[in-house]
Amino acid sequence: MLNNYFKIAFRTLFKHKVYSLIHLTGLSIGLWACVMVATVVIDDLSYDTQWTRSNDLFRINSNNKMGEGLTDRFPSTFAGLPPALKKNYPEVESYSQLFTGDLDLRLKENDFDGVKALALHADTTFWNMLDINILQGNPRQYVEEQGNLIISKTFSEKYFPGQDPVGKIIYDMPKYAEKAKPFLITGVMNDLPYNSHLRADVIWLHKGRVEELNANGGGTFSQNYILMKPGTDMAKFTNKVNKWYKNFVKRDNSYAYDFQPMKNIYLHSDFADRQTTKGNAANIFIFSGVALLLLFIACVNFINLITARAFTRLKETGIRKILSGSKYQIILQFLSETLLIFAIAIIIAALIYQLSLRSVEDFLDHRLVQTFTTNWSLAAYAIAIIFVTAILTGLYPAWLISALKPANTLKGVLSSSLYGQNWLRKSLVVVQFSISLIVLLAMIVVRQQLGFMEKKDIGFNKSNLLSIDYISWDGKSDAFKNELSAIPGVTSASVSQWIPTQGAGFMSKDIEDPSNSKNKVKVWYVSGDVNLAETLGLKLVKGRLLNKKFTTDAINTDSLQNADWGKYEETTKLQMSMITESAAKILHIKNLNEQIKDANTIPVGIVENFNNESLHEPLKPTVIIAQRSSQYGGMLIRIMPGTEKQVITAIQKLWKKFYPVKLLDINPVDEMLGKQYEAEARLHQLFIFFSSLTMFLSALGIFGLVVQAAEQRSKEVGIRKVLGASVAGIVVLLSKDFVKLVSIAIIISSPIAWYGMDKWLRKYPYRIEINLWIFAIAGLTALLITFLTVSYQSFKTAMMNPVKSLKSE
Repeated sequence: MLNNYFKIAFRTLFKHKVYSLIHLTGLSIGLWACVMVATVVIDDLSYDTQWTRSNDLFRINSNNKMGEGLTDRFPSTFAGLPPALKKNYPEVESYSQLFTGDLDLRLKENDFDGVKALALHADTTFWNMLDINILQGNPRQYVEEQGNLIISKTFSEKYFPGQDPVGKIIYDMPKYAEKAKPFLITGVMNDLPYNSHLRADVIWLHKGRVEELNANGGGTFSQNYILMKPGTDMAKFTNKVNKWYKNFVKRDNSYAYDFQPMKNIYLHSDFADRQTTKGNAANIFIFSGVALLLLFIACVNFINLITARAFTRLKETGIRKILSGSKYQIILQFLSETLLIFAIAIIIAALIYQLSLRSVEDFLDHRLVQTFTTNWSLAAYAIAIIFVTAILTGLYPAWLISALKPANTLKGVLSSSLYGQNWLRKSLVVVQFSISLIVLLAMIVVRQQLGFMEKKDIGFNKSNLLSIDYISWDGKSDAFKNELSAIPGVTSASVSQWIPTQGAGFMSKDIEDPSNSKNKVKVWYVSGDVNLAETLGLKLVKGRLLNKKFTTDAINTDSLQNADWGKYEETTKLQMSMITESAAKILHIKNLNEQIKDANTIPVGIVENFNNESLHEPLKPTVIIAQRSSQYGGMLIRIMPGTEKQVITAIQKLWKKFYPVKLLDINPVDEMLGKQYEAEARLHQLFIFFSSLTMFLSALGIFGLVVQAAEQRSKEVGIRKVLGASVAGIVVLLSKDFVKLVSIAIIISSPIAWYGMDKWLRKYPYRIEINLWIFAIAGLTALLITFLTVSYQSFKTAMMNPVKSLKSE
């Protein structure tokens, strides 16, 4: 019997090619989009779940209370905290300092080309925390006074093909040392899992910072992880630790700690600015919703078109019932047609999925580990879910058609129940276009916000500005700067400890809030030489800029390099500075040349506000200080327009002269700033894609309904033409109902879209206003697409010869 059902289903599929094509197109696109987004979601959720002890691994985060309701959270703690926790709490099994970063290596001492690798910096206590499968060597046996490097299998095969790399010496391209550091390869390991926020090509093993926890509340910060005993109640443990630390610190303490599960770090680390490998839980939620809505639209198209075409199946259904066909058999017949269409759509969607997987990875800029082609259990789950979806989608129209009475179906008469389904089809069309309009409006708002952030005045001139990344200058910063300044096209240069995109400053200090003594204000310090303001293009509001003619304007101290605030206070009591307008306002600075309380500096000038971080962060009160002969830092270089290539070439030659073993990392500042908004740019591109798909599927559904309506009303159209109706009048007749439905969708979707996008925009301290013209553009776009879709088929029907449509009468 089932064999006959599928034979009939195949015949029906080929007989009605237009409708079959509409069904297959809509369902294939919907299934592909849903499965592709599901792949991204599943892959993101898999991060750091593969470690054997993943449930017991936690990162320690610091929470610095700035006042009432104000807390600064960051993913590092005092280096002495983990050993103190291990000593005082038996629940703590182990701890380790872990972080990832780029490492520039040379395979031979005299090879200056370099190899860039992503390195996991780990101390020797990490072995009990992560699953490291060693293939060669014995890296657990730490070699003292030597850089220990464990390389991955892929790294070994790429750079040491057919060799045993264990015991070989390779060198770094130093940034902070005058000579290259040798690394001993102590082992080869299986590649670290790619779906981890600790992904790396090599592991740089070291002893870590050995430091006791300071009862005075000071110390060196590092990124620390702990391994807990299974079953530990982390809420209770967190409370115990914070109570203990509060009593441990002798002075007034504003720090508390939380323990972030390893499995949550990838998706829930918006506060971790320096974490390079991280996702976004909010975007996962958005994309999942849009993908499900795409599949919903495709299924709605299927239901609408099947119920609309019930008229063409009336006699078939009536004959089946008269020949003793039961309602159950008729339902099975129509379900078999649904399953056949879904099966073909699955095959098409699977082919598109396989062909587009690499493109999606390129778009995301990272590899997908968990996919439906590599994990067959996931594929089985997906097929099962799609099968259930197919049953649920086909059940309603099958039940509806099987309920028709044989007497009426043989006469070609639709029952009142079927006529009553018109309101449902119309409602579903409204829902379809409401979804499409919401996605379209979201795309427009994201585009506007992205454009706003890209074009906003950030307080300094980012154009024609180059940046050299942090290095140790080895006492040659002044000489290098002098020769660089003589390069044609260079107008100004500054050795700086602040580089755009590298944080708000080289250090910060919590100062009592003059408006509320219970709160603290975090003031950030930007350090450079006296040419920094000129090179950045900062605008003076009051007072003067720092100048090398004044001996107190620039100091020569190592305390800045070491971020040792105690030494800084001792050496900079009379140091002059510039402050931003926001700092002057928040700190109630009315008069210049007077020392700021608790800030150990005397402002001599006020400059216009500038954003020393991305526009994801609010404006920070900033103090600008100057120093001479900096030992560490980067460099900002102002150049003349159109001279970038020539200047960079000249700088590269000069660099080899001064620093032959150091890597030159030079970039245009405007490109560096642009990369800060890659997430928004990617979100915009995805919304363009999803908006196009949702609108296309909605239009496809309407096209199918119009084709069906034109077939059903062909005789009516013929009579109207015989009676003198114009082509334009008939087009309006067949189009107006659908235009009304889309108009209703515009009214419904607009407030929903406004609410959702307004909520999304609130996370940005600098944001656009959602204007009415956005809704006007989206509405007109939807109406235009609807009218073009409907009018094409309507015009085709109106142009038919009425003799053909009326000849059976």
